Amino acid sequence: MPLQHLLCLTSALLATSLVQAELNWNQLVQELQHEQTLLKQLIQQADQEGLTTDYAKGSVQVIELFKQAAQHDKANHDRVRDIFSTLWYYDKIDPIYTDLLPELELRDCIQVAQHAQAELNQQLSGQIVYQGSPAPKHGKVELSGDHFTLDGRPYFPSSLVWTPIEDKALDCFGRIAGTYFQFHHLTPEGTATRHLEDQLKRVERQQAHQMAPFVLFTGHRLPDWLQERHPETAHGGRHFVQYDIDSPIIRKTIQQLYKAYIPPLSTANSEIPTLHLLANEPHFATAEKGWANNGLSDHTVRKFHAWLSTKYQRIEQLNQAHRANYEAFDQVLFTLKTPVAERKIDPALRGSAIWYDWMRFNHDRVNDWFRFLKEESQKNDPQKSPVTIKVLGYSLSNSTRDGGMDMEYLTKLQDIMGADLRCMPLGANIYGKLEEGQYPETAWQSHFSYEWSEQSMFLDFSKSLCPEKLFYDSEWHGFGTVSWRHFNLDRDYIRSALWLAFSHGMGMINPWLWGRNEDGSLKAQADHIGELATQPIAVDAYVRTMKELNVFAPQLQAFSRPKRTFMIYYCEESAIQDETYTAGMQALYEAFKLLNWPVGFTTPTEIDTLDTETQVVVLPPTPFVQNHSLQQLEDFAANQGRILLSNDGTSFRKDELGAPRTVDLSFVDRQIQHGTFLELMGRLKESAAELCPTPTVPFQIHNAAGQESFGVIIQQASDPNSGNVLILLNNISQARRIIELSPSPNRTPNFINLITQQPCRERIELQPNQLVLISHL
Repeated sequence: MPLQHLLCLTSALLATSLVQAELNWNQLVQELQHEQTLLKQLIQQADQEGLTTDYAKGSVQVIELFKQAAQHDKANHDRVRDIFSTLWYYDKIDPIYTDLLPELELRDCIQVAQHAQAELNQQLSGQIVYQGSPAPKHGKVELSGDHFTLDGRPYFPSSLVWTPIEDKALDCFGRIAGTYFQFHHLTPEGTATRHLEDQLKRVERQQAHQMAPFVLFTGHRLPDWLQERHPETAHGGRHFVQYDIDSPIIRKTIQQLYKAYIPPLSTANSEIPTLHLLANEPHFATAEKGWANNGLSDHTVRKFHAWLSTKYQRIEQLNQAHRANYEAFDQVLFTLKTPVAERKIDPALRGSAIWYDWMRFNHDRVNDWFRFLKEESQKNDPQKSPVTIKVLGYSLSNSTRDGGMDMEYLTKLQDIMGADLRCMPLGANIYGKLEEGQYPETAWQSHFSYEWSEQSMFLDFSKSLCPEKLFYDSEWHGFGTVSWRHFNLDRDYIRSALWLAFSHGMGMINPWLWGRNEDGSLKAQADHIGELATQPIAVDAYVRTMKELNVFAPQLQAFSRPKRTFMIYYCEESAIQDETYTAGMQALYEAFKLLNWPVGFTTPTEIDTLDTETQVVVLPPTPFVQNHSLQQLEDFAANQGRILLSNDGTSFRKDELGAPRTVDLSFVDRQIQHGTFLELMGRLKESAAELCPTPTVPFQIHNAAGQESFGVIIQQASDPNSGNVLILLNNISQARRIIELSPSPNRTPNFINLITQQPCRERIELQPNQLVLISHL
């Protein structure tokens, strides 16, 4: 519900006197106590009958957390207002929200209790049957290939960023452990400060609370002492990596940091699965008017000129490729005489040879940096623990490519793939920049209940390239970001978005954030308006959904390993050079996804691994392509591979440097005209339907009027436990959808809702954000 609607519903409370306000508060406290008593009585009755009460007990814990929080917010009203007022967009928010926050929190707690009661009553009456969720507090967590296990069973670890080390919070949010260190935690002599002792004590506390797995997080802030000694180390720094990654001094300091901290922390956690989180949202943007607010260091400039010299050998060769007239490599783009802050590349150069060479160099230097971090962290780790990176979640879908993030290379470099992905629900209040793609016909707000594509596409890309690896989202942004807030998050949205994530390969999650201290007070440094710390219903939905996901972890693992038929050919040259490339790729991806045709990604280095008999290469409009990438396509076609081109008339017209080329498209065996995802869905059905394998259980999707429709993500797999056909239906549209399942003639139409253990029919109706997991015997 948008904030303005919420305020309209509650603004009448402001007219009451202080005495009446206190009476209202006391009434809410008494009402909540009554609902809690009823809930606990139902839990006791269900326990006596041997029914699962894991979900209801989770709700009890959420209520206790927020009772304490609401009482603290009421008793410290001025402090709450002071914390809220530090937000840059606070002046856009009516003060009613702050004034009514404690009452709103209690009202939500009452709803949480009533929701749990209704569910327990359904269990007691036999309408639904729930299975118990595994408890990480009482089991052994291990890493096993692309997933964790809890006592040998697939398991999805979870937590919330800033979860306090106390059972009442850990029982709700999960038990991921971890610590961090950065340059501030080194002395000028290169040894550990008292921070190491403090973190070892933290490890002991975490172990006493049975927390696992353990995340060792490297921060990248410059300490004052280093900047005073070597001010040039700050040149080229960015927001979360605040120093020059090409500086030998920085590399030496990293070696000292890892040598001081990793051996003792790894040894202290030798019985617990450990992973190294190498960086938080790294970006190395270099274009003008972007995040390139700190220029480039002399080391980077020299490194670039050396890179050019290695590539071209002779300046004449570079001049020919760039259509330039440089006298030496050290004159190209930047010189050492250029002021540091002015060393940025003009976005108008996109599509040119210099743009491409700079961006490829930027990729190479960042790749080298992360390779260095991986080698140094594992060299100092007796366990040789896997590494991960918190890649910005929009790195694949965003058209910007000047940030140095080589998506394929970094996906393969990581032992555990990582990012901070985003979903955004309909009705969110957007305070930041206008989201990309908000056009009336194609914007997600016109068709879907939440922005789903960015998350799903990133996961499908990652799991296509490295299906054997686990995916860890260390800062999931489904509850809010710096650019949007929703003040009444819907529990069905939260459930749908999380099921979508874990059915597409998510293996471990740590959403943003829990902004309260152990005493219930708001953290002063946090951003809380519209966050989880003020929304009991959203927290309850998260707690319950993670329990539910872990009940069905084996089945969700099966969904995350699909046989992919249509493989979108990701061409880094076009992503770098053409600002429309990623939007075209995403539209094509969305069309396949909404048709429920099995889609994935491939690249010039991966295309040789495809099966030409069962897989089809799909090309989005690809204006720029280098010889190798084009040759890989031609070779695939020569080996009887099928290639489908979504053509807008621009594909393969230029090489990677922007020089025109002539290409014979005879290797493409079919084409469709490119367009919006809606147009592409129709054209794919007309031109490529016979290429799509028939699903094990065919289906049709209709709207309430009986017309063919879309908006339900349908996944099918084989149940690893029973061998039955699994079918997951997740309605991400804005309206009711009817799904008709059509079992084959040799199968009895026997469908079971696995979540409730109740029979279901072939005709299933789903409201927006509703989902069902079905077993077909």
